[in-house]
Order: sequence, then C-alpha cells, then structure tokens
Amino acid sequence: MNRAEFMSRLTALLQDVPPAEREEAIAYYNEYFDDAGEGNEEGVIAALGSPEELARSIKAGLFDGGSTGEFTESGFHGYEQRSKNQIMSTSQQQAGGQNGAQAGGFQGNPYGQQAGSTGGTNGSYGQQNPQGRPQKKPMTGGQIALIIVLAVLLSPVWIGVLGGLFGGGVGILAGLLGVFIAFLVVGVVLTVVGIALVIAGFAAMFGAPLGGLSLIGGGLIMVAVGLVFVWLMVLVVGTAIPALFRGCVNLCRRLFNRGGKQA
Repeated sequence: MNRAEFMSRLTALLQDVPPAEREEAIAYYNEYFDDAGEGNEEGVIAALGSPEELARSIKAGLFDGGSTGEFTESGFHGYEQRSKNQIMSTSQQQAGGQNGAQAGGFQGNPYGQQAGSTGGTNGSYGQQNPQGRPQKKPMTGGQIALIIVLAVLLSPVWIGVLGGLFGGGVGILAGLLGVFIAFLVVGVVLTVVGIALVIAGFAAMFGAPLGGLSLIGGGLIMVAVGLVFVWLMVLVVGTAIPALFRGCVNLCRRLFNRGGKQA
C-alpha cells in the first residue's frame, strides 16, 4: 500500500465524520507524509497502522473529546483526555522522537517521533512494555489435555513405581516390627527365666548353699540381659520407627512437589 491508496482508503472511512473534522484530518496526514518525504512512505504507513485502525482511533477521539483536541500520529486526542495521561504520553513521545531522529535521518520533522523510526526492530516505534517483563502465558486446554493423556499412558510406569515404593516401605516396616517383636520376646523370656532362677537359688540355699548362690547369680545375669533387650526395644520404638516415618513423608512430599512443578 502506497500513500495514495492509504489516503484514499482513509478518506472513504471518514465519510461519516463531520466535514470540518474530516478535512482537517486529511490535511494533517497529507502534511505528515509531506514532512516525512517520499522515501519514507512505508515507514509512515507502518507507524500510522492500517487505515481502518487510524479511522477508528479518529472517530473514538472525536466522540470522546468533541472538537476540543488535535490530530496526532495515533488519531484524534481531546485535551481533556490528553491531560489524564500527560506524564505517560510525554515520556513515550520523547523516547519515540529520539529513536525516530536517529533512525530516520530527518531530525527537523515535527512528526518524526514515529515516522522516522523505520529502522525499528520490533515495530513498536519507541513504545515498549512499561513493565519490561514478558508475560506468562496460561496453559491452554490442549496442553492440559496432553498432560492428562500422557499421565494415562504412563500410568503403568508411575503406578509400578508407587507400588514398588509402597512395597519397600511395607517391607522395611515389617522388618522393623519383626526386630521389635524379637527383642521383646527375648527380653521377656530372659527376665522371666532369670527371676525363676533367683527364686530357685533361694530355695536351694537351705540344702546346697553353693548351688543356691550360683542359681541366684545366673538368674540375676539373665534378668540384666533381659532388661538390656527390653531397653533396645524401647530405643527402636522411640527413634528408628519415627525416623522412618519422617523419611517416607519427606520422600512423598518431594515427589509430589516435583511433579506439580513440572506440570
């Protein structure tokens, strides 16, 4: 699209605008092209946008601001509307004017804030994201559906892994429970047998004092060993089993948190 086609299309789109404002708009953008020069028509058209967009901006500005305003590169802006955004628009126009003067090479052009920026790399002509950070795109329905399908297809794998972890945990708990029961049984048996030997030793001291003392000594030793086994049982219950539960909980938490972050 060249200048003639652009202005012809813009004139046709502004037929429903009052004649005075329409003529003023056509004269303004013709002067805009004249100041930019014939070699910069493509840059001016790129800066102004399509005739449809420019016409919509002009009509919207005339509707909001009436006749109290002026035409600009982005359409018609009323004075009341411009005063609301004075700080932002001033900073953007200054930045765009500097870029246009350096890239376009016609510093004396009063409309060169955007028309001269034909060498712009992103097509924004001095306008950038005020936050300066890329916006995160939300997940689309297709991506969510793909994740669900992959989870279903890989269900044998992760179900098997979870089953293996569960089986391993159950096996460890069963082993610890067996050790606990073994210590308990051994400790109780030794304690009971030791007490029985002590009683028998006291009874034997009347007939054979030396044999009675031996039985009492052996019984006391067995009672002591039985108490040691009971103490080990308490140690296992109080330290090993809680530590195992904490380890299982931390492992499950890491697995689920990692899976949530990847999703």
